[in-house]
Amino acid sequence: MKTLLVSSLVVLASVAVSTMAAAGGPVDLPTFALENYDGRPITNASLEGKTTIVVPTYAKCIFACPVITFVLTGLDEELGAPGTVQYLHVSIQPEEDTAEEILSHFQKHEIDATQDPRWLFANGPVDDIEKFLADLGIEITRTPVEGGFVIEHTVRVYVVGPDGNMMTRFDTYFWNEEEMRHALQVSLE
Repeated sequence: MKTLLVSSLVVLASVAVSTMAAAGGPVDLPTFALENYDGRPITNASLEGKTTIVVPTYAKCIFACPVITFVLTGLDEELGAPGTVQYLHVSIQPEEDTAEEILSHFQKHEIDATQDPRWLFANGPVDDIEKFLADLGIEITRTPVEGGFVIEHTVRVYVVGPDGNMMTRFDTYFWNEEEMRHALQVSLE
């Protein structure tokens, strides 16, 4: 049975933003050790020194996940592709998101992730990905349908500062531009 038929269903009506401390959420990014699609390790220490935008996603998605990558590439272009900002996609389907699928996803958005190391896509190890997403409060449901599954997941964007602290959380892929710029300001100065 195919595991992917329909993509994430997203409620886009609410535009919520919160500073992590004010929201009562975690202040530090959970401790993790993941693997980029190309085998490079991604850990808390490897993110230090740059602002990182973290999003749950998957490469085979046909709706919400391509939208977030499109929005992130627009943001990156608007900012002038600063070397101080990086993007961490975290696969909600790590067993399905092969390196080929991930590179294809990036290529559709004119991202050459092999040349631009700011674009990361964690797809393993599976148990570590699942724990990391759970620690972030990302919920995933897979509802069986004929020919596969409908996959739904929490829509959330985290901005993690160069010190590893989570600065802002957006509960939508369509963030407030002023709030996003404020969150990224440290890296743009």
